Amino acid sequence: MTNNSSIEKPKELVVTPPPQITGAMSKTRIMTYTFAALLAITIITAILWWPAMTPHPDLDWIGLTGVIAMPLGAILLVNALIAVGVAVVSDFVIGKAAADSEINTMSAAVFGLIVALSYSIGVPTMAAGEMMPISTLCAPGCFIYVALISFIGLVVFKKLQGMKGRKFVNPAAAAKLLILLPFLTSTFIVKEHWAALDAGGIGMPKLTSNLVTEYMGMSWTFGETLKGCYGLPGAADPGSLNSIMLLTKFHGWPGGASSIAVIIVGAVLIFLLRDYFKWKITATYLGSVAVMSLVMYGIYGGDPLTRLLFELFIGSSIFLAFFMATDPATTPYSRTGQILFGIGLGVLTVLIQTYMNFFGGALLALIIMNLTVPLLDRIEIHKPFGR
Repeated sequence: MTNNSSIEKPKELVVTPPPQITGAMSKTRIMTYTFAALLAITIITAILWWPAMTPHPDLDWIGLTGVIAMPLGAILLVNALIAVGVAVVSDFVIGKAAADSEINTMSAAVFGLIVALSYSIGVPTMAAGEMMPISTLCAPGCFIYVALISFIGLVVFKKLQGMKGRKFVNPAAAAKLLILLPFLTSTFIVKEHWAALDAGGIGMPKLTSNLVTEYMGMSWTFGETLKGCYGLPGAADPGSLNSIMLLTKFHGWPGGASSIAVIIVGAVLIFLLRDYFKWKITATYLGSVAVMSLVMYGIYGGDPLTRLLFELFIGSSIFLAFFMATDPATTPYSRTGQILFGIGLGVLTVLIQTYMNFFGGALLALIIMNLTVPLLDRIEIHKPFGR
């Protein structure tokens, strides 16, 4: 005779899966807070960048055609409207056309703002007509590329990639790298940075040196060329490197134009979403970048503060640390995985920027580390609860 008390009763053993556990902080609310943080950075940058006219009338580029002179802040606002609009509309259309696709307006809006804030705009004072595709950094060319990145990123890397379950790469980073791939050697890896003046470059010292180069009896430092890259175009005095890297950079990722603003807004967001924000990635990333910059100083010498300011506060690094490297869909779930992810991201960022001359090395490093996430999550596997 069977003992009924020993038979498993499924209803007593099956546990409701975690995604159905609800609380005060819903996904929509998290996205709303994140959007508000990104919007604050957008407005701050637009205000700071409004005095910069791009391209600046005092700077002469021979043969430059098809470019509209606009305040840099205005270009950013138009980029933001285009990127968010394209993302939200694409998300809505796909949601209506595909029965198994959820319409998530706030998530799409957040994605659009990240696209706009991670797209480099503004022409450096040191730039020459043939040195980089200036049309991609100014209006109206940048409007087209931002729209393409937003559309491809939302459709291919956010929606289609999500249909297979977990996303493998950050949608905004992957779409930007894909769309701008034809400009790899002129936008991402600008070789003319290190070419001599008589060879059409600006003679910038390489990171694999003591950050000083000699030309015609004159010394050029890495810090001085950074001023030419990120200082206010046309200004007689670009200011100190410290203030440029920390307060206002007039070229590059708008999201990292003011490092102080990103840190303050990011810290507030971490506080509000303290149980959901992957702050361990941010902390270990910034920590490993700082350590690696000091390692490079130990190997090559030069000014350690200049290396530290560049590696930590270049726009791509500081913005990515808070708003892209912490993407919940493409980063590790486990605590140990998040720490290793942040360390690996920081190490790769510095190595890529140092040895590949890729100033936006964090972008490529993020995609590489995204691909390691399934492995990193295996390190800390929790015991299953229930059946």
